[in-house]
Amino acid sequence: RWSALIELADGMLLDYFSGGMVDCSKAGALLEPCPWLAGLYDAKIDTTSLTPSADVLGHDEPSKRLAFGLSSRYRLYCGERLLSSASTSFAVSLEHKFLSHITLGSRPQQRFLPLASLRDFDPFMGSDENEALDGYEARSVERGARLIAIFPMKPMCVIQMPRGNLESISPRALVLPYIMMKIDEGDYFTALDIMRRQRVDMNLIVDLDPFHFLEKGGAELFIGQIDKIDNINLFLSSLIDVDTTIWKYPIPSWRKKERRDGRRDETSKVNLVCTKMREVMIHAENKGITSSGKIVKEGHFLLPILSSYAKQNPPMLEEALALIKSNAPKNLGNQSKRKSVLLSESVQSSIQYLAFLADYELIFNTAIGMYDFDLAKAVARHSQMDPKVYLPMLKRWREMPDSMARYEVDVKLKRYESALRHLVAAGRDEDQTSNAEHISKCLKFIESQGLHKLGLELFANESEFLQSIMVSLGERLLTENRAEEALTVFLATSPKCIDGGKRAASACGDWRAYFACCAEGSDSADGDDSMTSISVKIAENISSRGGNMNEQRDCYASAARILLDYGKDVGYAVDMFISGHMYNEGRRISYLHKRTDLVKKCVDAAVSYANTCIEDLAERASSFEVASKRYYEVIKIRRQAIKEAEEAGIDPHLDDSASLFSMQSTASNSSLRSTASGSSVGSTRSVASVSTVISVGATSTFSFTGDVDTMKHKSKFNKIGRDKPKKKKKKKGPAARRMKPGSEEELKSLVDTLKFSIPNDPYLVAISETVTFLMQSGKSPLAKLLFQAYEDLSSAVTKEQKSRSEKDKQDIEERGRFAHIEGRIDEFAEHDCEKDVNELECKFLPESIRNIFSFLS
Repeated sequence: RWSALIELADGMLLDYFSGGMVDCSKAGALLEPCPWLAGLYDAKIDTTSLTPSADVLGHDEPSKRLAFGLSSRYRLYCGERLLSSASTSFAVSLEHKFLSHITLGSRPQQRFLPLASLRDFDPFMGSDENEALDGYEARSVERGARLIAIFPMKPMCVIQMPRGNLESISPRALVLPYIMMKIDEGDYFTALDIMRRQRVDMNLIVDLDPFHFLEKGGAELFIGQIDKIDNINLFLSSLIDVDTTIWKYPIPSWRKKERRDGRRDETSKVNLVCTKMREVMIHAENKGITSSGKIVKEGHFLLPILSSYAKQNPPMLEEALALIKSNAPKNLGNQSKRKSVLLSESVQSSIQYLAFLADYELIFNTAIGMYDFDLAKAVARHSQMDPKVYLPMLKRWREMPDSMARYEVDVKLKRYESALRHLVAAGRDEDQTSNAEHISKCLKFIESQGLHKLGLELFANESEFLQSIMVSLGERLLTENRAEEALTVFLATSPKCIDGGKRAASACGDWRAYFACCAEGSDSADGDDSMTSISVKIAENISSRGGNMNEQRDCYASAARILLDYGKDVGYAVDMFISGHMYNEGRRISYLHKRTDLVKKCVDAAVSYANTCIEDLAERASSFEVASKRYYEVIKIRRQAIKEAEEAGIDPHLDDSASLFSMQSTASNSSLRSTASGSSVGSTRSVASVSTVISVGATSTFSFTGDVDTMKHKSKFNKIGRDKPKKKKKKKGPAARRMKPGSEEELKSLVDTLKFSIPNDPYLVAISETVTFLMQSGKSPLAKLLFQAYEDLSSAVTKEQKSRSEKDKQDIEERGRFAHIEGRIDEFAEHDCEKDVNELECKFLPESIRNIFSFLS
């Protein structure tokens, strides 16, 4: 720069320019005189060239000058800023853009400070913004070592050891930025060579700028520059679906450049790179020349292309074997014509290399999956497979018809759909005499592998075999407990499979379809008797099903319909209606069949059910009142527990006792234990435990007080401890599982009780129909009692809900008033169950019933 840096005795720095002009340096002054100095004329220039360009000399922005000095007390400065308080030596590298120095101490390190960070350092910024000043990839060195020099064109530096010998090392701080610089410049040869020798992950070549490598000619440059095939294979085999610039080699903030937003999903990186590299290599072989002008022959990139096939996920082994086979005739040379081309040395070496990347057994299975038995023999030749096993197997397949051989190969490889296709094709190639045997074999294979869908497609034009497949599908659905689907399949066959339809209808409970199948398949004269016995059995099975009240009513109605239509048993049918509380329908059927005795039976059953309902409704009203009062007390405890738990930052549902007392007592007990343990440890005068205290009675005597008996020896001559009452063992069973008052468990039980006390919709329908039937049967007083019992329950629920709501409102207003007096805000904590409980109410009976009793009252 045609200038020099002069240091005065007090640390002042001067700039001496050509012509004898001297001026104060813009780099500032050092805090103390430094015998070792280095300076940068313009730290804003990012180029490594020492000669300024025309645009740099003419820029208007003022230059940023830096001066570095190491004092005699081993303090390293950058202007007025102290970089290190104990350093033995330093060096500035413009090419690598680092200031490197070696520290003193018990663990000396060689540290690297980026010049860009020193240039942009702002003392008013936080530590996060100036993080790079802490150093980049520090390296431990031997104590007493000194930094001599940094090579400008290599990522190496020279260090003098305490013994005087010189050693050259390649610190990771120099290697990684140098590799990144070479990758950005497109010098993949140098970058790959250093990465191989320094054991740097080669994924960095792609991850640093994947858009440039895949889309802007990076892969072409890589193939053109790398001469050794082994290096290309090494690069391909090291690929992983992870971005190494995120977790392994983060790009430093001081060298980040703008990156194109062309990054793809990392899960497909390996496949993308392998595909791109393979395309470039195949294109170079076809043209006979690479992008760099290097002439290549066909087959030059065979091994890297095989690597790209094997590295993909999933591996493309079939394409790799096809490539080996296609290249085999071109490498015959002096090979004997009697010997198979696939047994040539070039093919065998290619197969051995492919086996290095993938398992031999997998390659062998791929070869036989291509139905190329000669290639499979060539693959198995150098494997650990027994020739006594694979040679007869391959020989047998060669001698079989193509379709049957491929069928057996597909079965071995568990490609069952392809196996079925080849099995069908093999049957069509054979004579018609063995057609029945072939169809049986196909059906067994379809059933064993569950290929009914494919079988229906392949035999769509063969109605006889199509019916067998449909029946087989129905049987399979039955075994899988899919009876409804099996019923449809059985009845969709042509002709219908009546027996399968009956079994499927019985399994899924479709009695209508069952009796339809029975009627369609009936061809005997004594079918009525068997139908009667069957109908009774089915009706009993349907009526015995569980479920809610609505489902049970439907089951009883279906059972009654079966007994009437097919069993001709009116009495049993009326019993079913009575069991389902359908007294109106039972009375109608009784009159229809002129059975007045059954009418009286329906009335008596309705009377009995009404009395039961009256007692149940009264009990529900009483239970609701008791549970509602206890619920009001428990919900207040739970609200307070939720409030305190939120203040303490814990889950209120984890506290089983869930009461204010238990939460406070737990805290006080833990505090008491900690205080007692702390006092016993911290006290130097305490010479006894809590249970035993030594009391000094006189100068020469002392006695023990406390648990004296427990300190005496127990033997057969000593009865101490024998006559003491034994501790009671904890009870097991229901007594041990009692609910704690105020707990979440008690609250849940109360909520369940309140909800159960409200009649559900099916119960309401049964009560309404019973009231109507009793009125129509001359039992008006009993009907009125049942109506009044339900109204009493509804009134009790409404009264309790309103009373609890008013009390709750008064409590909230009172707490708010006290909180206002104390100058705090009372936050209301609501439990999750409160909304459901507050919405509980009894639904009204039908308006027609209420109007009738309004007339009669």
